[in-house]
Amino acid sequence: MILEELWISCMLGAGLICLAANARSVGGLEETARPVHGVQRHLLLAPKPGNPRNSEGDLLELDADSWLLVWTAFSDGTGGDHDPASLCSMRFDRRAGTWSKPRTVVAPRDGMNVMSVTLRRLPDRRIALFYLRKRSLVDCQPMVRFSSDEGLSWSEPVAIVPEDDVGYDVLNNDRVLLTGSGGLLVPVARHAGSGMTPAFNPAARLRCYHSSDGGSSWTCGEWAPEVPGVVLQEPGLVLATDGSLLMYARTNAGTQYLARSSDGGRSFQPPRPWSLRSPLSPASIHRLEDGRLLGVWNEPPESVDASRAPRTPLVAAVSSDDGATWGKRHPLFQHGDGWYCYVSIDQVGERLLLTTCAGDRRTGNGLETLVVVELPLDHLKASTPHEIPALQP
Repeated sequence: MILEELWISCMLGAGLICLAANARSVGGLEETARPVHGVQRHLLLAPKPGNPRNSEGDLLELDADSWLLVWTAFSDGTGGDHDPASLCSMRFDRRAGTWSKPRTVVAPRDGMNVMSVTLRRLPDRRIALFYLRKRSLVDCQPMVRFSSDEGLSWSEPVAIVPEDDVGYDVLNNDRVLLTGSGGLLVPVARHAGSGMTPAFNPAARLRCYHSSDGGSSWTCGEWAPEVPGVVLQEPGLVLATDGSLLMYARTNAGTQYLARSSDGGRSFQPPRPWSLRSPLSPASIHRLEDGRLLGVWNEPPESVDASRAPRTPLVAAVSSDDGATWGKRHPLFQHGDGWYCYVSIDQVGERLLLTTCAGDRRTGNGLETLVVVELPLDHLKASTPHEIPALQP
């Protein structure tokens, strides 16, 4: 989807919200759109010459008046997952309603690229920046850097997977879990390396890495049991109310799968089909401050075979029973030829900050544009969602 030529249609709770994609452009970046019904599109990073894709980002609130955004900015090729890309950052000033100029945070030193960002505020107030360093189809390492000056500078990287066990280990954006005791849990999907076939395999093996010293050192858990005939990929984590750890993953079976751990992610029970119908697309799950779970994922109509569905619509729902059941689905984005995925979720008081990749499969790979949206939690409490008309050029 060439988003400069489209209206982005969002249905959040009680009404149709149309956010015009004609915001004032500065240096190729779209500035803040005006609020509509309490929803605000703060940024639309569309592709342009020399920058074919902007995707997989995460936000962090620095203080009451500013946010930090870090995302994957592709610089060559068609914006495919293995094309050249760096991590770039911008800051948003809420008082002025403006973004700073983008700056490169991490550039690839060798191999393919760096991508897929998670930002976390650690108990000692440092910021942790997690990402993937991708050198080849058998060498993709989760890394972490730290900042003690609110993201102005970053430490040298710490490898989460040791060099003597390097494989192709995928860590999605906004996936790292900070536990109540200050520990860090990193879910990874291994597609090549020890424990796998020598070449890249779409069906991954899942496990967690754990740090109890603020990310200085890491230990890995056991492999989660494999599921014969089911492709497992791109895991995420959430702490259950009973203290166990839930690991969810996208699959080719028309639903997300869920595995439970009773020992903090060191081992997992066999993954089982979960309550989220979806195509082979990642879900994002966030524990809200009121204790409920917020899920954002692609859920097709009941009449559609989910395993063959596109990554649209992007819906949100809340659960009061750790994901056993979910409330009313509230469509966020929908277009017949669109893709919406790789969502990051942050709660700031009674509002949500979301980033998502967006695109049109007719004109690109579906991941080329990053959108930043803010909305009130009240929108997800409405009892009746509404249909969204398809985007029109």
